[in-house]
Amino acid sequence: MQILLKLLDNSLWREFDAHQNEMIITKIGRNLFPILEFSFKGLSEHSKYRIGITMEAMSFNKLKYTGGRWESLDVVEELLKPNEVFLEKSGRELLQRGLKLEKLKLTNSKDAVHKSDQMIRVQSMRQYIPTINLYEFHPHGGFHHVGKFQFPETKFIAVTAYQSDSVKHLKVQKNKFAQGFRDGAKTSSSSPSTIPTGTKRPTSTTSSNSSPDSTLSIDVPDFLLAKKERKDAPTFTTQQENVTPTSNFYHFPMPPFQGFQQNFQHSFQGFDANFNPANFWGPQNQHYDYHNNPYAWNQWS
Repeated sequence: MQILLKLLDNSLWREFDAHQNEMIITKIGRNLFPILEFSFKGLSEHSKYRIGITMEAMSFNKLKYTGGRWESLDVVEELLKPNEVFLEKSGRELLQRGLKLEKLKLTNSKDAVHKSDQMIRVQSMRQYIPTINLYEFHPHGGFHHVGKFQFPETKFIAVTAYQSDSVKHLKVQKNKFAQGFRDGAKTSSSSPSTIPTGTKRPTSTTSSNSSPDSTLSIDVPDFLLAKKERKDAPTFTTQQENVTPTSNFYHFPMPPFQGFQQNFQHSFQGFDANFNPANFWGPQNQHYDYHNNPYAWNQWS
């Protein structure tokens, strides 16, 4: 049976993607919004699985926000490979509860990834796509790779402060933890002396995870974070050669950037006769105007 992975709340992700979503990154880490959440089909209830989460860069080039739009810079800077964080779950748990990555954080600090087991390092002003690698425990020991999944509507540009006003506005409107910011905006015109006695001031939305250069703190608060850090997941060898595609959608072989278009086209040959990778994901032009029809597929119900 094929292993299927479904992105939950995908309509919200698509709404952000239409505005070219941005994610705040800080040295001490910042939660993602929207939150990545998935449901599974096709897993063995009695098997043990390891889920690897990472971010894959969608281009070598850095980006620049100018004139109300994102453009690709001609200068190519060093591209660092993001680390991969791991979670271990039983097949039964994944089938019944799914996977919600509410504690996953993004950082631009090399040291931060050693202090938390759910911290991924990315670079500012680059576009990434969240990537889920699924590994199944082998009865004879070790894990082997059984699937790689990406959802194009989850791509985002890493920033230290929101560049687009439309993205910032959407984050405020959609994130329930931004209620304090919305309330504060209503009373911002009032001076302290005009606030009636006994009236509480709007709660600050700046959490301990905010950086001085972030314009809005609207991510998951500290009380949802893990109270204790686990030890880093042990390294292991995966058997990725000749892996049979495990899903009829969201399966990305993702070769190196050199000769990318040819390899990408080749990877889908014999995979799905009705699937056109050109409509799914391809190299972007310098203005990143590629949102005409990025969601040409069906999800299982």
